[in-house]
Amino acid sequence: MSTLKADIVICGAGIAGLWLFNYLKRKGFNALLLENDAIGCGQTIASQGIIHSGLKYVFTGQVNELAKSISAMPALWRKALKGEGPVDLSAANVTATSQHFLFRSGFKGSVTGFGADLMAKAGSIGNNARRIKKSEWPASLTEVGFSGTVLSMDELVLDMQSVLHALAAPYQESIRKADMLKDIDFSLDHSGNIERVTIKNQTIIAKRYVFTAASANKILADRLGHGTGLETQVRPLLMGMMQNAPCELFAHCMEVSPKPVVTITTHRAIDGKLIWYLGGSVAERSKDSDPRDVFAAAQKAFRKYMPSVDLTKVSWSTLPIDRVEGKSKVAGHLPNSPTIHIWRNAIYGWPTKLSFSPILTNQIAESLSNAGVKPSGQETDWSFLPKCSFTQTPWDLTIWKHAT
Repeated sequence: MSTLKADIVICGAGIAGLWLFNYLKRKGFNALLLENDAIGCGQTIASQGIIHSGLKYVFTGQVNELAKSISAMPALWRKALKGEGPVDLSAANVTATSQHFLFRSGFKGSVTGFGADLMAKAGSIGNNARRIKKSEWPASLTEVGFSGTVLSMDELVLDMQSVLHALAAPYQESIRKADMLKDIDFSLDHSGNIERVTIKNQTIIAKRYVFTAASANKILADRLGHGTGLETQVRPLLMGMMQNAPCELFAHCMEVSPKPVVTITTHRAIDGKLIWYLGGSVAERSKDSDPRDVFAAAQKAFRKYMPSVDLTKVSWSTLPIDRVEGKSKVAGHLPNSPTIHIWRNAIYGWPTKLSFSPILTNQIAESLSNAGVKPSGQETDWSFLPKCSFTQTPWDLTIWKHAT
């Protein structure tokens, strides 16, 4: 049995692990990223790719810490997309540079609900939102028959597959496949430090071990005796997908809840068909719910907001997914920031939202710096482990059906 050395071993190649991995490799760290399935699978590829600005939370007066935290994120991502930040996303594709909040005619807040006071609240968290005249509407809003008030805001939507490739491809030789719950043997000292890990009869010794594997984090922390003081929460989703969508649309259909009735992002399947990916309230339900409930909720929203959409030509599917994050102080709410849990030389992290991935990396980097962990500038040959492929999008894997 031989012994290999790394500066950092990361378990979990979702957006959190990939952002950290890209950051560390660019800094000269000898980092190994392990993934038990495919790069970006699970919560990352299930996201809608929205870099939230926190604006939706001000629509019901919630100018809270979460909204303020999220509002700082788009600038960090835009810097990365230009290749100017500590992480390089210049190879990633932006599918939309702005989105729209839709308030239908007759809704009590459609005009007065976001007057000067609302705009002031939006400005208080650094957002630029503006009401746009009908003459400025994108053609898609007229095509679907929307009638009401439209706010435009600078929220990016990213093609997540291209984000995964931008982060992983430059260093893919250091991304390898291994199941941390089954394939990896962790050896601990009496105080709980991870002394070494053994994979396929190879021993790896690292300065720090970082876990960014969503639900598996808590399982492993408890197994290794690192779980004291660590609490997580699981919020289920049953995301909707609609094939043969009529046009490109990036919109939040709003009423009085901070959660949109439905959030629509548009994607292109591998066969060229247009897909609407549906989040918001229509997706807020147990993973084992009847998919027809999602279809029915989406159809109801479309009848209200987009009456011209011809639903006879579309087919449907759903994606069950769990969002796993640190436990919020307020039941059912998102934490205000990423969650980081440190136990000796192990670090467990959850970004909370896609947008927060840069902040989680900054927190982990600060922990490494405080511990005196520096890049070695070395490279280790990890070819004894199988390569890790990229995940596919949900709409390219699903079985489509017609709603009945």
